[in-house]
Amino acid sequence: MLAAGLVATFVGVLGLWPHLQFAREIGEFRYFHGAYDEDTYVLSWLLGTLRSTRALSGYALSTIYRLCASSLDATLAASDFVFPFLASCAAYFAVSQVVSSRPARVLAALLLVFSNDLFSLGNLILWTSGQFNISRFSQIVGLVYPKLVPSYETSFLAVFRTPEPQVSFVVMFLSLGLLARFAVVTGIRERAALAAAVITISLLPIGYTFVTLPVAAIAGGFLLVQGYFKQISAIPIAVGLLGAALVSLSAVYWDHNGGQTTTGMLTGLTYQTRLPIITPAVIGSLTFGICFGFWMILRGCREPLAFLAFGCLIMPLLLSNQQIVTGVMFSARDWERTVSYPILLFGVITALSIMASSYPTRLSFPAPVLWICSALIAVVVVRAEKTSFSAWRAYNMESIAIVRALQAVDADTANQASLVLDDAGIAPLLQVRTNNRYNVVLTFYRVAMDFIPNMAPEAKSADPSRYENALFEHWFRTDVSPEMAEQLLGAEIQQRAGANLSYLFSFRDAWYPASDNRKVRQAELEQSVGRVIERYRGYLSSPARCNVFEHPALLVRARPPREIMPGRAIDNQYVAEGGAGGAIAYVYRQTSRELACGAGHQ
Repeated sequence: MLAAGLVATFVGVLGLWPHLQFAREIGEFRYFHGAYDEDTYVLSWLLGTLRSTRALSGYALSTIYRLCASSLDATLAASDFVFPFLASCAAYFAVSQVVSSRPARVLAALLLVFSNDLFSLGNLILWTSGQFNISRFSQIVGLVYPKLVPSYETSFLAVFRTPEPQVSFVVMFLSLGLLARFAVVTGIRERAALAAAVITISLLPIGYTFVTLPVAAIAGGFLLVQGYFKQISAIPIAVGLLGAALVSLSAVYWDHNGGQTTTGMLTGLTYQTRLPIITPAVIGSLTFGICFGFWMILRGCREPLAFLAFGCLIMPLLLSNQQIVTGVMFSARDWERTVSYPILLFGVITALSIMASSYPTRLSFPAPVLWICSALIAVVVVRAEKTSFSAWRAYNMESIAIVRALQAVDADTANQASLVLDDAGIAPLLQVRTNNRYNVVLTFYRVAMDFIPNMAPEAKSADPSRYENALFEHWFRTDVSPEMAEQLLGAEIQQRAGANLSYLFSFRDAWYPASDNRKVRQAELEQSVGRVIERYRGYLSSPARCNVFEHPALLVRARPPREIMPGRAIDNQYVAEGGAGGAIAYVYRQTSRELACGAGHQ
């Protein structure tokens, strides 16, 4: 218990550190945003629009929110201690079922918790060398055949992304540990373990799909194994899977009552392909799976734990390459950066434990070597967390500067105004920091919660997006001409990704990571640009542009008044400013210069 507590405390404090450091730098307690999409899904939790596959993390956040006296900043900071702490405890529990020595358990637990970052080659804050990262790996594989390696680069440690996959890591490690315990202890009758298995497996459908679905598959396969060996532990696994089925049915009701539907997400991001996926996890899964499978055959090993280890070993291979048989894939990149490595590593640890115990002289590493390896991992992840803090610091400072600038504006004006951010990408974070107080014209949150439909297979161009008018207003108020807009879209289409494209086209059609770089419809996007610009010209000549000024219109940008030139159609009048950590945000009141819109009308 002491070793588990120390490991978990180390991980939890490491998760809490960026929040404390950020608060010290800005002089007030504010949470630190340190991973992509954290703001989008936290805002979804605040507004009650989470889909069912994030319900578990929503409940967990709500619990901490109540304990933190409804302080959002305290909730999100505490979450980065509590959830990683629990995940580390669960990881230690899992490895303790198959590893006996304390130094080996500590090392194995750290490896499990940080496996995505240590082994995927995709964490850019850890794999900083150009010769050893996922881009280099992709280039090497590309010499054989292109587009076999998905894009899954990250700039944060996975266990510190709030609230997912943090919360589902707890469920995953606990589930694997319980399954291993059932395999090791024949005829187990521990009520706590049996009850925990039922509850944990039942909760899998409302966890993060990219973590819990493979765990459910492993549990289902292990149920068959335990049933074959007539073990009593098959009963709680079966009850848990039955509970999971009932929870899945209730999730259908959840999704039909206002949340972002899981069905809609699957429809939007599933794509057809039979090309294989090649990643370090797939290669490791193939190598270790074949080797251990042959060892099981040669040694005649038929114990339940060996089958569990084999299932974990081959899961990444099956998960990322089932499309060879089915012809359908769903976001290979997300499997790779969330679940493939922890499951593979747990399989490796379990397999090595079984193999070592089968020999007369038990193989083991000296304890000092294990402690040194654990210390090295600790040093590596601490340095990585500091690098991550530096990478995300400017983004957080910008958001605090905007919040302070808006606080300097008259409250009635700010609350009634339509707000345009020069950097529209920061809108979800601003909405979280202000509890969605302001009416932000263009925010990625809406797109993330309600996907733009994919183009029909036979379509030559895209239909108008429901977010088009919001983008047009943003362009109009930031003085983007049709010619400039056309150049922006053209450049983003060439990159196969971009902020403006996300408001006009579906993720699968326009954002290459969504289809693992296989289904971007570049030609159709280029055909669509002309029509988009034509509609934008129509907007600029329509009364719709004048409606902007019926209420106070505010613009937030980083450029000071001396650098602001008079716009063609809009005057930007300086109102207030705010700063944090060297970042300064300026607020401007926008009024029309056009007689048709009532020039000077406030």
